This record gives sequence, structure tokens and C-alpha cells, in this order.
Amino acid sequence: MRNYFLILLIFSCLFSFAQQKEEKSFSDIEVQFEYSFTRDTTDVDLSHRSREIMVLDFNPNSSIFYSQQYLAARKVFEQAAIDAQTSANVEIRAADLPKYKISYSILRNGSSIFYTGNISRDVYTFESTYLKWKTDYSETKTILGYKCNKATTVFNNRLFTAWYTKQIPISEGPYRFKGLTGLILQVSDEKNYHSFNAIGIEKKQVEIKPFSKGIPVTREQYLKKRDEFKSNPYPERKNFPKDKRDQMIEAFKKEIPLES
Repeated sequence: MRNYFLILLIFSCLFSFAQQKEEKSFSDIEVQFEYSFTRDTTDVDLSHRSREIMVLDFNPNSSIFYSQQYLAARKVFEQAAIDAQTSANVEIRAADLPKYKISYSILRNGSSIFYTGNISRDVYTFESTYLKWKTDYSETKTILGYKCNKATTVFNNRLFTAWYTKQIPISEGPYRFKGLTGLILQVSDEKNYHSFNAIGIEKKQVEIKPFSKGIPVTREQYLKKRDEFKSNPYPERKNFPKDKRDQMIEAFKKEIPLES
């Protein structure tokens, strides 16, 4: 599976170099989140949960949300693409690449939000808008020194609770959790299958731009293609072992993906 991601990365990096330059946008603030999630809802051992450091770079008008390790892997390929222009002996060893679990990214431009993620070898992008929130709660708590208010939303048929700070009055947050009157520093579903917890905030200028250009689809089309893949992973690989494919199918059945 990782080999497909490697091919995907190098082609998207080459594509980005070939694009014409556009007006650049830079972040004012960077927030790091620990994303904790379960791949098997039947496993209640919290030590078995997967974790990834996610990064949110944003300004009042735009943002990009991504995996720290995924970006590190992309930078290896970007450098290889540059080196390949002057040398024919460019080698990338998969074993030496930064390891990542999350390869999607979320780009906000104004009030439009774009999810870009891969299914097998293909990259897709769908557009969404802000979520609807309930904010009439009196509870507060402090996160990283910021006073936070409570809000809830129903996302993908699951109740999520968020804690946001009006001390940073920008309608931002991890993943697609945006639309409040302040920055979301913590959000999780009621069963804690998925949780984002801010672990660091700093002023930082990072260029906000898409990592790759996905095939435009609707969210419904994306989910349909993903479900087709989960029911029959890598059908084009005729030599793919049946027992391994069956194991993947069974593992997918135990997941509750964030986007569902």
C-alpha cells in the first residue's frame, strides 16, 4: 500500500513544480494538535489507539490542516524532484521516509472548505461548508492558557463536543471543525473514537496552499468510491494475496472513519 502512496507523492510534487505561480497567502498562527483515533472499535485498550501530530496553519481568510509527518515525507520528494533536474541518480528509500498515518489535507479559502484525500492511487477533492453549532452552554475550561467555551455539533451522524476560545477570534479549528466565533482547541465525539487536542500554539508564517490537485467530486461520490475500495481493495492488483485482501476487508469493517 505504501508504494502507491510514494508514487502518488512524487507525481503530485512534480505537478506542483509545473504549476504557474499564484498570489501567495501566509499564515499568522500555527496550532499543533494530537489526533487520537481508533482503527478497531472492538479494542477498548486506550494504549492501542493511533496517534498523529496534525498542524493547522491559518490567517483570517484561509487555512491548511495536515499531518506533520506527511508534510515531512512530501519535502523529501520535493527535494528529489529538484535534484532529478540535474542528476539521473536520485534514489528514495521507502524505509528512510518519515512515517505517517494521515495523508489527507483540509484547505479553507474564505467560507469554502476543501477536503483532499487519496483512495488507492487516485486523489480526490470535495468541497464543504461550515458546520452548524449549538453554543448555548455555560461550561468553560482552560486549554493552553486560553479560556474556552463549549459547543456541540452533529457531524456524520455523531455528536461532537468542541472547546473554542474567543481570545483568538478566528473561525478555525482542526479538520472540518470550523464555524465558531473563535479557534477550536479541542474536539471529540461522544465515544472518543476521534479526538483532536491542541498541544501548542505559536505565531508562524507558513505558505497556505494545496498539497495536490485532486479529481473534483462531491462528498457522496468520494464516500461511494471509498466504500467500493473497502469492499474490494486493490482490484487491479491481480497477484494481491486473497488472505491479505480478506484481512483488509475485515479490518475496514471494524473502523468508524471520521468522514462517514
